[in-house]
Amino acid sequence: MTAPLAPDLKTRIAELRRDVLERLPAPGHPVEISGAGLALGRYLAKAYDDLLRPLFAAVPESGVALAAVGGYGRGALAVRSDLDVRIVVKEAAHAERVVDAVLYPLWDATISIGHQVVLLSDALDTAREDLATATSFLDFRHLAGDLGMSEELIWRASGSLFSTNELVSFYARLSDEIAKRHERYGDSVYLLEPDVKNGAGGLRDLDMFRWAASARYGTGELDGLVRVGALVPREAQELEAAQEMLWRIRNLLHAHAGRRSDRLTFDQQEIIAVLLGYDEGVDGTASSEGIERLMSAYYRSARVVSRGVTMILTRAAPAERKRPKDEDLGNGLRAFDGAVSVRELDSLRDDPAIIFRAIAAALDRKKPLLPFLRDRIMSLTSDPDFCARLRAEPAARKLFVDLVSTRREGQFARGSALREIHDLGLLTAMIPEFLPVVGRVHHDLYHVYTVDVHSVAAVDRLAALARGDLVTQHPLAARLAAEVSRPHMLAFATLLHDVGKAIGGKDHSIRGAEMARDILARLDFRESEVDEACHLIFEHLNMYRLATRRDVDDPATAAEMALAVKGREGLRDLFLLTVVDVSTTSPTSMTSWKAHMLDELYLATDRALSGEAGEEGLRTAAVQAILDYARAKPASPDGDEKLRFLEAYLASMPERYVLSGSEEAILAHAELARDSARRAESSGEPPPSVGVVPSSHPEAAELCVVARDRPGLLAMITAALAASRLEVHAAQIHSRKLDDGSVEAVDLFWVRDRTEGVSGVARALPKLTRDLTALLDGSVAPASLVRAQSARARPAPPVKTRVLVDHRASPHHTVIEVTTQDRPGLLFAMSSALYEVGLSIAVAKINTEGARVADVFYVSERDGSKLAVGPRTAEVEARLLISVGGADADGRPKGDTQSDGPMAGQSVITR
Repeated sequence: MTAPLAPDLKTRIAELRRDVLERLPAPGHPVEISGAGLALGRYLAKAYDDLLRPLFAAVPESGVALAAVGGYGRGALAVRSDLDVRIVVKEAAHAERVVDAVLYPLWDATISIGHQVVLLSDALDTAREDLATATSFLDFRHLAGDLGMSEELIWRASGSLFSTNELVSFYARLSDEIAKRHERYGDSVYLLEPDVKNGAGGLRDLDMFRWAASARYGTGELDGLVRVGALVPREAQELEAAQEMLWRIRNLLHAHAGRRSDRLTFDQQEIIAVLLGYDEGVDGTASSEGIERLMSAYYRSARVVSRGVTMILTRAAPAERKRPKDEDLGNGLRAFDGAVSVRELDSLRDDPAIIFRAIAAALDRKKPLLPFLRDRIMSLTSDPDFCARLRAEPAARKLFVDLVSTRREGQFARGSALREIHDLGLLTAMIPEFLPVVGRVHHDLYHVYTVDVHSVAAVDRLAALARGDLVTQHPLAARLAAEVSRPHMLAFATLLHDVGKAIGGKDHSIRGAEMARDILARLDFRESEVDEACHLIFEHLNMYRLATRRDVDDPATAAEMALAVKGREGLRDLFLLTVVDVSTTSPTSMTSWKAHMLDELYLATDRALSGEAGEEGLRTAAVQAILDYARAKPASPDGDEKLRFLEAYLASMPERYVLSGSEEAILAHAELARDSARRAESSGEPPPSVGVVPSSHPEAAELCVVARDRPGLLAMITAALAASRLEVHAAQIHSRKLDDGSVEAVDLFWVRDRTEGVSGVARALPKLTRDLTALLDGSVAPASLVRAQSARARPAPPVKTRVLVDHRASPHHTVIEVTTQDRPGLLFAMSSALYEVGLSIAVAKINTEGARVADVFYVSERDGSKLAVGPRTAEVEARLLISVGGADADGRPKGDTQSDGPMAGQSVITR
């Protein structure tokens, strides 16, 4: 054992690590970025070779071989990567000497070593069972000991594990490992906080690429693969650039963490965007736009890698010996080996439209495209001259429009012809204006997908609605989608609705509408269709904004919506565009409550456009349905009393309540109100009645609170909810006059427990009732119940606070919009602030989108008047900013305005 070397080794390792950090960009320490990626990895691996050579000299020259594998074997190490080695021995006892001579000193020097002892006689058998052992022979680099053993082992592996007969099995193992790893790490290139090593399109996928190539061609180096014809120069250049991007990010992640850390978290994105030059930064962190530039570049790189590994597995796979079935499909096409292809590859250049004919044939026959054809198409779509010729072909344009607009599914990824077109590069070939939004990401928790992925998914969802696949989730939208009279126009309005989202510049709806005009004209759309599509793109945020930020039951809201659309057909198209836009923003963006609000706004606006806005009898019919439902229930001793109370209760409740609730839920609310009335007879001022009632929204439990109304009641209830760790996802609050002239609140809240979800709500009910009772009798102050949570929140992109006061949106109320970072007790803070400045809340919408809330309150002074413009408005703005943490105690704002965007989730609170 070489213990005397250990103290010196520790010193030299520390010096090497300092040297490496000096070569990386750091805040206040700019360096040449080009040396921060793979070049640094190669420098570090060589430095370790030189540093550890004295230890390697202690390895016996016979019977034992020490080799580097993995990244160390390839001669490139990330800043804090393990040193992976293999100890190959003829007898197991021989390994002890290597462990004593090499590994112990390295462990003492705090170097992380990944090692495996391999018996020469068993190595190949182990490799057949263990993929990591098999791939280590492809990175194997002899370091010390018996060179003959290393050479013999590699020779055996090449002739056995990686022989032509074994490659099919080896590639199947690689593919299986890729699929399992991607499933563990998110199964998408486009994650908000990707793992740059193990995630889809990460450095491990590059390893897979090299292993697949090395097994088939004898090299995994990009220039070597160009020489043997496995890659064309352009492909190698793209992969080299992607590799460099990933290496730079990973090195910086390791350097900042001081350990192996591969997840590109939100806080690291803010720092690395500055260090890699995507933003000048303030206080060492980037702006949202700088972070979005970084992440867009990352996603493009990851996509290149993801395509590359799929491509090499296809190209390197040995051809099957059996003769495949070959069928002539006519028009230059054929079905070959169960897939659609072309008769002659040269025809792709001579007749570019044949590409879309092949995709259409694959769609018709429910067959995939031949992998070799897909590979060739991807190569062609990187050639600007070919893309220009493709766009110039009238037949290609027509087929492209038909394929994008189709409702049918094929044997493509997720059944989508459009997704196949995008993956092949044909979408940007036909619409080059789409290229800036490929990989374009928003730095927030709400927009989960990149703009291009979201846009393609929205078109696919429109097709699914038209097929009737989503009739359970969206019955109204599914019915309307089946009636669309201009499917091509609507599909392209959907595809292009976010095409204006280049970084910076004016509103993306305005820019997108301008861009779409040229795009659609080039694709041979009629002028009337171009006008309508551009109008939809211009208005595509409006319906969602009104549904989530305005009172849908106010006729003024439907009137405003009616002015923004071109008749009932235009309303239908905008409704469908809104539904598919919102529901593909993130997996959880379209809640049942939000879908209900959009449906209600559509129906109200449709009635306004058809002259039926003032339909009579809706309330009467709804009340009768509720009473009939109650009479059909099993008889009970107090049944007549219940029915009489229910009739009086319904007569006292506002129309919006009677029309919006289910019969079962309304009966439960009435029973709580009856219980409150009975207690009032004996005690005068009854305690609140609180109960869990049948919920109309499956993702949340419904709470009904019945209590005598008073100023500040909403603040009290929200304080009790926050203290019980219940999150409000939706709500409706109503008031009714009692016979004695007093006013009773019937408040509905759809809530979830923060840790236990729906199941935890019943557990919280006793505490909630006690707290609310104490608040109402004055024995506890609301603020004392609301305490900051002890658990530290997960890092998330910061949200700028904004308070916007609108005096024109409602004829009777002032509308206040508050955008800020979400936190426990926030709803209490805002409702309490409004109460303290003397305002009454008539309607509120509580919107949550990821880490951001955008809540809207319809308010009035206590005398019923609107908020006065000027000092009074400024006073309310300042008080709200202080309450949500957007201003200091003197009212000075801490942040500037957050730009508008689609909102998510909402609750309606009315009194």
